[in-house]
Amino acid sequence: MKWNGWIGFIFAGIVLQWVIPHSTKPVFGQVASAQAPHIGEGGLPQFEKDLTFPKVPSKWRMGFGSDVAVDAQDHIWILSRPHSLAHPRSTPPDLVSIPAPPVMEFDNEGNFIQAWGGESGPGYQWPSNEHSITVDYKGFVWILGNADGKMNNPASLPNDNQVLKFTRDGKFVMAIGQSGQTGQTGSNATEVLKGGTSVRVYPKTTKSL
Repeated sequence: MKWNGWIGFIFAGIVLQWVIPHSTKPVFGQVASAQAPHIGEGGLPQFEKDLTFPKVPSKWRMGFGSDVAVDAQDHIWILSRPHSLAHPRSTPPDLVSIPAPPVMEFDNEGNFIQAWGGESGPGYQWPSNEHSITVDYKGFVWILGNADGKMNNPASLPNDNQVLKFTRDGKFVMAIGQSGQTGQTGSNATEVLKGGTSVRVYPKTTKSL
């Protein structure tokens, strides 16, 4: 091959080395853009407050919502604190509104079904500071409080030392522990749960409960 032919061949190779990288996007850049979507475009989910859910009856105002449970029927159970309206921590007291019962049941669309609770009865004290709600596999509703001294008890009611079990319509079934106990403390206390915070029901070991 003549010298002018070699020079043309080398020059063409140099041109190709410069043109190809500048005419196509790097594969890494293409993959990176596909793996980093913007918010709201297949990336992080966006949440919006639904002002119509749940549909609490207009005659009531719900106190501070402390817990939510979902039962086997896909119904929503909300536990709230009626005392928080009259004894708020960061807002002015509301002494005008009618507090909603602490236990309220709604269907999946937020429609109101029933409400109950808030009063003590034979064999149990209603929690001073409603904290947790659980609906087990049989439909029983478990309620716990966590009032202990002044920290979680702005209404200065008796301490919560019970786990309470009710039917889904609010009929008392059983209690574990005994509320209002102030003298018993430590691991040797047999009637003080020191403010229960949560409960889980294990079907294989709760056939008789």
